[in-house]
Amino acid sequence: MKKLYSQMSPEELEAEMSEILEAMKNVEFPSQKDLLERKYYTAKAYTLNPGEFVPGLYTVDGYEEPFELEYINGMMGWGKMGKDPEASFPISMLTRV
Repeated sequence: MKKLYSQMSPEELEAEMSEILEAMKNVEFPSQKDLLERKYYTAKAYTLNPGEFVPGLYTVDGYEEPFELEYINGMMGWGKMGKDPEASFPISMLTRV
């Protein structure tokens, strides 16, 4: 049984991200790529310091609309995006505007 990302060392997370990137090269369906991409961003979030993500505007990888970060819960950033009053993304998808 695999460990949870929160239980992995930085080296284990890097290995996991490499495996996911390799698997993404061989997917047959877009839905498989989307799932693997989300897993990659989740694993990557555990390599970052959530304290560095302060409330404010961010871009989100793969999205056009800006994201207004309100707070961090674990490795997820929560806030508003467009008409969605409660959106969340792994912090690894966020880039400060």
